[in-house]
Amino acid sequence: MSVSCEQLAAFVDGELPLEEAEAFQAHLATCAECQAGLEDQVQASLLVEAAAEARSASGAQAPVSTEAGPVVPSGADGGPATQGQALRAVPGGGSTSSAGTTPAHARTRARWDRRRVAGFAAAAAAVVLAVLAVGRPWRTSEPERTLPFAVAEARPLEGRLSHPGLAAYRAPGTLRGGADGKPELDLQALSQLEANGDLHGVATAWLAAGDFERAERILGRLPATPAVMGDLALAALGRAQPERALTVLEVGLESAPDDVRLHWNRGLALQALSLELAAAAEFSRVAQAKEPGWSTEAAERADGLRKGALARRDSWQAMNAAGMALALDGTPYPASMARRNPDLARLYLYHALRAAPSVERVKALAPLAELLDDATRTNTASAYVARVASADFSKRGPLANTYREILSGTRSLEGPEADAFLARLRRSGERDLLMGGILLLHQEDRFVDELTTLVRQSGEPAWYDAPLARGRAQAAQDRGDMQTAETSLKNGLASCRSAGFQYRCVDLQRSLAALYNRMDRRQEAGSLARSALEEAFRTDSWFQEELLLADLVTSARLSHAPALARAYLDEYVQHAPQDCARRSEYHHARALLFVEDLDAKGARREVQDALTCPTAPTLLEVAVAGDLLRLEGSAVPGRELDRVRERIRVLREDPSLTIGERLLVDHIEGRILIERDRAAGQKVLRGVITGSALHRSTDIEARKAWAHSHHVLVMDAGRAKEWGPAVDLLAEEVDRTAPTSCLLALAGQDERMLFVARGPTGSSSGLYLNALKRPLREQVPAVPDAILQVLAGCEAVKVLAEPILQGRPGLLPGDRAWSYLAPGGHRVEAPAVAPAPKRLVVSDVEPPATLGLPRLMPWKGVTGAGDVHLRGRAATPEAVLAEMEDATEVELHTHGLAGTMSDAAFLALSPDASGRYALTAEDLERHTLRGSPVVMLAACDANVGAWRYHAVSSLPSALIQAGARAVVAPSTEVPDVEAGAFFQALQESLRRGTPPAQALRDTRARWLEQGSARWVQDLVAFE
Repeated sequence: MSVSCEQLAAFVDGELPLEEAEAFQAHLATCAECQAGLEDQVQASLLVEAAAEARSASGAQAPVSTEAGPVVPSGADGGPATQGQALRAVPGGGSTSSAGTTPAHARTRARWDRRRVAGFAAAAAAVVLAVLAVGRPWRTSEPERTLPFAVAEARPLEGRLSHPGLAAYRAPGTLRGGADGKPELDLQALSQLEANGDLHGVATAWLAAGDFERAERILGRLPATPAVMGDLALAALGRAQPERALTVLEVGLESAPDDVRLHWNRGLALQALSLELAAAAEFSRVAQAKEPGWSTEAAERADGLRKGALARRDSWQAMNAAGMALALDGTPYPASMARRNPDLARLYLYHALRAAPSVERVKALAPLAELLDDATRTNTASAYVARVASADFSKRGPLANTYREILSGTRSLEGPEADAFLARLRRSGERDLLMGGILLLHQEDRFVDELTTLVRQSGEPAWYDAPLARGRAQAAQDRGDMQTAETSLKNGLASCRSAGFQYRCVDLQRSLAALYNRMDRRQEAGSLARSALEEAFRTDSWFQEELLLADLVTSARLSHAPALARAYLDEYVQHAPQDCARRSEYHHARALLFVEDLDAKGARREVQDALTCPTAPTLLEVAVAGDLLRLEGSAVPGRELDRVRERIRVLREDPSLTIGERLLVDHIEGRILIERDRAAGQKVLRGVITGSALHRSTDIEARKAWAHSHHVLVMDAGRAKEWGPAVDLLAEEVDRTAPTSCLLALAGQDERMLFVARGPTGSSSGLYLNALKRPLREQVPAVPDAILQVLAGCEAVKVLAEPILQGRPGLLPGDRAWSYLAPGGHRVEAPAVAPAPKRLVVSDVEPPATLGLPRLMPWKGVTGAGDVHLRGRAATPEAVLAEMEDATEVELHTHGLAGTMSDAAFLALSPDASGRYALTAEDLERHTLRGSPVVMLAACDANVGAWRYHAVSSLPSALIQAGARAVVAPSTEVPDVEAGAFFQALQESLRRGTPPAQALRDTRARWLEQGSARWVQDLVAFE
């Protein structure tokens, strides 16, 4: 295909067809003439766009409106959603093991990406500009650029702006007790900058003036150079969005990794997240550049941040040392420490009472007990001292000595020995020692009922509610009852907060965050862990900080927020930079992030760094190794494969691995083998499927091993063009029977994708794609024309898809009738006898004002006899769920929100008496819809689901699982004025007996003929 430099303008404006745009991009990478003119052309295009926007704003183009009022989306567009288990725990990446992701790091909302040629051209231009800018990332070689304000002696922002006129060091202008001094803008000079095409200069002016939102809008229209990314980060920081600042900074650092201004701004973003040691490391790096003024301030910032963090560490170590001295030797606990962290002091006081060998030792603890009682305004600690002081120490003393030996670590009791000690305690009648022994030996989950009684008799049940809640939760997890585990921890947390025991509360929040990570509920995990981390800071709870950082790494990685995950990793490793095992964890976790971005070279670098620290193998390590071996293919030397298989063999000998984790280890070996020895790999993976079938209903890791092993076999069959077996394996994976005709099957992870079609006669054809350049979470290839041709004669197409591909809109052309087959599993079956008709309409909801959602237009439909209409304050989640149970038709006209409090979209309803307003997929999964209804989700983003590899989590899927016959849901924003009429027309078509897929196709076609907004194209049907 011929390419000409004359195509430059059309390329930048996105006017070239996709094939020509791709060809021109390749030409641009080597053409000096086009490269020289590229930036001018981009600036010119932006000016034209700005002028058009200005004309529109001044009234040249009439705003969209109707007689009914302005078009208001049925969901908030509130900007980017914030994102954020020990690292040795099961990794949750795509093709590695457990699963799940939310949106890609470059997106601000969890919604489907539909890129057009213009977007491709703009992105390509930005890439080329970024490459050209590496040698001059901050444009210092340009002619001098003026600023529309006087440069004061103090700088207006903590961060470093990219404008050359602001390169010289000036001290920050922060004022104590007042707003920072912002420069006054010369509007005439500002207009001249815009007229000259210096949009970056205009953005700089607004940044300096503190108008961060306006600056961000301008910067967002410029190519993604390091300078622009650095300033965008400052805009995000100004808007209190440090997570997003980290993301844009990483884009800049990819092409300018040594730029000290980017590292300075990253230090500020880390500091805003309270990651002090990681921030100190960034400022130390800046200080090494020896820039006049800047390096001095950077060194001061690094020193201050490091001292603050290490002071917490030293305080924690001192408090624990004093606590152990109290418990083991009776050394008085300093009152200042008890006041600093009274909960930790109480913990050690109670250890000391149980370990005390004599009445004298017990009585010496009375002053500390009184101090703690004063703090809580109770007498529980003093009463405990009195009870123990009255004991017969001729009997209690030997038992207390054993307790003290276990506490000190000089004696270890496990298995039968631990049981024998607890039996002695039961015979002794020393109930407090028995309760303490159960807790000290970590036997809470084994003796939940007994512990419940002991806690009730303890005289201080509020203090012991937390470990009891953990024990109940662990016992529930062991039997696969995650709902009970969650409820136990939530109830324990509520009790703890009521009693005011902060240390216990942090511990329970961490346990609940770890549970949510295990369940792939990343938003909730991250939110809980961040809240707990802030509480840990306030009481110098250094050990809890470390555990919470590990949880935050997991939740951020599972959310596919790699910049945030790396930030938490940086802080985690800086807590113990000399610890070799920790550095190995650090590098393997970073390697997994690179694997998930299909960057094999980056992952390999991290793995090589990890190998410098010899450690015992972990599940995380072998999971990374398995994916990396696949990505690198035949380039991997045989000795590397041998090394990985040996590490897997050693890992299998770890007695702490659960059944599910062992199945995941076997799965990883199978996915490695199948790339080199197909028969051997298939045998291992089929064995994993057989083993996990017995446990997948109660063990999440077993469920993941089941799903991932099926996936590998599906892709293996697709690669061999065995279309029938591929579909059969996919159907088994998602617990559905595959239709024998008019079927489209989709499978894929990471760099691979499989399409299989069955036509109207049952004939099959497929296409296996390998070596995709972008992860599927960012872009899913369109259904190939050859596959569409196989389905040409079908009246309606059923789509069978793996979890990460379930629910994608626009899969087939708009003139085709098609719907997704939701996964099977524990789906509630349709009633044997047709239920009595009942229509439920929910409208005019009143979500909490704190959400900032606009009020929706009143619903204009008509209800008939027998219909139930929940509206206004009556439309609470509890009321809606209750009325849905026997409904046969459901219409939910509400706000839908994605990417905030949960991974999948939820419906914002009216709050109940407790303040609960969200109707989530988890809520629906716990209910039965006996009326087998058709459900219309007339709410923004209602089809947006959590990105999980082993299971689907979305409102439509949850409704189908609960018993719904069909669901129709949008994948984007819904105009409030149009939604009611469209769904009314769709419902009328369904009442006439038209199948859901055909009804949606026909209603949509009529709507588009009338000139409706294109949102109807993103509606999706599920059956």
